[in-house]
Amino acid sequence: MKGNIFFSFIFLVLIASSCKKEAGIGGKKTISGTVHYKNGATGAMEIANGATVMICYGTKTYSSAYDQTLFTDANGEYHIDGLRKGDYFFSAEFTDVHGFKYTTAGYGVTVENKKDNLTLNLDLQ
Repeated sequence: MKGNIFFSFIFLVLIASSCKKEAGIGGKKTISGTVHYKNGATGAMEIANGATVMICYGTKTYSSAYDQTLFTDANGEYHIDGLRKGDYFFSAEFTDVHGFKYTTAGYGVTVENKKDNLTLNLDLQ
């Protein structure tokens, strides 16, 4: 009897967890922002046009496997539409005209129901 109750409980937990929507494409949320890098020669924060922005779905911590990669425009801006609510991890990198590479440890964010748009500016060093 105890075994049947235990397996029934496990079955219900598995069913409930499989109904949870994962973060990622398929929603109505937007995350956008601007990427800047700290210029090693001047120390000034400058726009990182053409920077690579990497996104992991369903986590707020670093992962070596990214779900989506995009590039900033001429103004250093990126924009991603159609996201579901949930957790996301953003990282970026940029190589300047002199070949110096700038990166960030990354940023974890949560998109909630009450916010359709989230601004996340990324600063690289």
